[in-house]
Amino acid sequence: MNRHDATEYCREHLNKHGLKDWKVRVTSDPNLPFLGICMYKDKVIMLNGHHIDIHPHAEVICTILHEIAHALVGPGHGHNGVWAAKAREIGCDNTEACSRLDMPAHVIDAIRSGASVEVIVEEKEIVQKIREVKHVVTRLQDKCPDCGKVAVEKFSVTGVDHQGNQIKLITLECFHIVKKIIPRGTAFDSIVSNWWKPEIAACNHKWNKNQCMECGEFRPFKFQVDGALFAESALAMGKGVGIFDEMGLGKTIQALMVLYFYGMGKHGKKKFKKTMVVTKSAIMYQWFAAGINWLGPEYLSQIIRTSKDFLIPNLNMYIISYDMLRRFKREKLHALGIDLVILDEVQQIKNVDSARTQEVRKLVSANPLCKVIELSGTPWKNRGNEFFPALNLLDPMKFHSNQHFLDTWVDYYWHGNKRKMGGIKNVEKFKKYVENIIIRREYDEVMEEYPEVKRDKLPVELDALSQTNYDDATSSFVEWWNNIVIGGEEEQTSGMEIIAKLTRMRHICGLAKIPATLSYLEDWVEESDKKIVVFVHHRDVGVLMKNALTDTNAESNVDWHELASALKEEGIEVMTYTSQHTGKPEGTDIQNKFNATKRCILIASTLACGEGLNLQTCDTAIFHERQWNPQNEDQAAPGRFKRIGQTSKQITVIAPEAAGTTDEYLDAMVDRKRRYFHVVHNKGEIITWSQDDAMRELANTICKKFAEKMKAQGKAPIKVSQLATFK
Repeated sequence: MNRHDATEYCREHLNKHGLKDWKVRVTSDPNLPFLGICMYKDKVIMLNGHHIDIHPHAEVICTILHEIAHALVGPGHGHNGVWAAKAREIGCDNTEACSRLDMPAHVIDAIRSGASVEVIVEEKEIVQKIREVKHVVTRLQDKCPDCGKVAVEKFSVTGVDHQGNQIKLITLECFHIVKKIIPRGTAFDSIVSNWWKPEIAACNHKWNKNQCMECGEFRPFKFQVDGALFAESALAMGKGVGIFDEMGLGKTIQALMVLYFYGMGKHGKKKFKKTMVVTKSAIMYQWFAAGINWLGPEYLSQIIRTSKDFLIPNLNMYIISYDMLRRFKREKLHALGIDLVILDEVQQIKNVDSARTQEVRKLVSANPLCKVIELSGTPWKNRGNEFFPALNLLDPMKFHSNQHFLDTWVDYYWHGNKRKMGGIKNVEKFKKYVENIIIRREYDEVMEEYPEVKRDKLPVELDALSQTNYDDATSSFVEWWNNIVIGGEEEQTSGMEIIAKLTRMRHICGLAKIPATLSYLEDWVEESDKKIVVFVHHRDVGVLMKNALTDTNAESNVDWHELASALKEEGIEVMTYTSQHTGKPEGTDIQNKFNATKRCILIASTLACGEGLNLQTCDTAIFHERQWNPQNEDQAAPGRFKRIGQTSKQITVIAPEAAGTTDEYLDAMVDRKRRYFHVVHNKGEIITWSQDDAMRELANTICKKFAEKMKAQGKAPIKVSQLATFK
């Protein structure tokens, strides 16, 4: 039984017996000597997560009913006959006094080190019935193939065998030697995004850095190829690999490059039949979209959204959030036979005692041959012990014990009369120790490969309600525009008229994309020490975003209070700049404060920032809502950033893009023109756009895509007016 199931069972039976005002809480402190305890004053049944993990199912159920019986009879009865009768009445078969479940230090360390711990309860009759608890520790991660003892690395050397293969010889503490063969490098540089589309396969690519000038598709940068080669070697030699590049350097792409060859079986290298991606809920769709983009439709994945989802058999990849992993039936996930787990933002399992960490470990250990790819820009942030769960999964031979890691690699210092934990000590020695399982690059190391303005897309899937509203708005627009086309008024219709008709569609997208942008900002807070600007169009979108970032009340800000609290704790201020500030002293004050602050978030109106504002101390922007006239975007970013005093060699522009909406159509149209413009003209020049022409092209694209969508869904037949656009 996992912690989520135990909590639900307890909640269900509290309600069943009329204790609806009682609460259920779970502690993850293994030092607390109980499986369950009844707290009368607080009206709480407290369960111990670690004891739930290691005790038999029947024992957990019995304990929950035991504590509910205490709640029903009330204080003052202890374990007397009144309580015992009530316990038996509700189904508890153990009416002995509550046991003290102390766990020895070595058992606690084993749990925190990813070992499997099983509790065996033995009943003995002497004068009265006595229940004895024994802990059986089984370290499942790696064992010596010769003697079967736990495999703990003593030292290793690399060399070449008589067949010319590069090898690594690992000497274990038991003095047996394990041989690992290092694979010869795979041609990861041959991968092209959307390679599976016939028009892309037929393209004679003309590359400008990593983008084709003809088809607009991408190939990986050299440093990304190097990262995939490193991952290939690390996975061949051990349990896993950590790709810990700085935020924005394409860690997702590097993991998918490995899957391209070893998951799809390209060039006969099929090794990973089923992959599980564990990530944050707000970016699951981004993984889904990236998978199709780089691996093709045959590698279609399933996004697991609820605990009741049916798992589609025979898929290559499944995507689940860390929180859903805790709630989903463990047995169903393990039955899939996952042989590769990709842990995106692996710092989510930094707490060795959390349910999230334990479920990830159980997923990985369900298949002894399972490999792990970890991705993060900050695998640990504040204290050195936060790094252990990630390292333990990557190499359980080197990092076999949590306590040993603390004693060996974590620094401590005195703050007054208190001893506190710091970061990693002996940093250079530590880097050498992990050089075969971890790779990290920063912007400065790879900057020569990047374009002057780097544009990233953030794929977003509209929720069901937003999609319905968007489709309704699109239907109205299609009918209006096709009537204009049929009437021969297309050339006389201005861009402003089209924009007015598109307003509702943009507003729906802007509201629906807020969680995706907030999720990106959450990663940014953890992984970057810079400032950032979020450009919006609608006032209410900006207000909602600021409220989410500043409200630390968990009840009113259910989804994002942790992010708001982190911003407050880090001292990261959230500022706003709207048309009310343009040309006024307070606007200048905001600009000066922004430029003088090391870390902050500015939520700004794109149009208000179009001129007269200098943001030269910032190099990163999010266009949360797209502008119909791309020139307005270019004036905001990179326009506001490429000013005198800008020290960064690159401006990064991120665009959350709602699939199948005007976001996607506009981006394709704009990217095509930018691609050719910058080859001919100076890269620093801003393109001059014809708003009327751009809006007419966008209107025609919307009508065409909408007709295709309706036809594919088998909905109402397309009207004659809807076909007129395509003549």
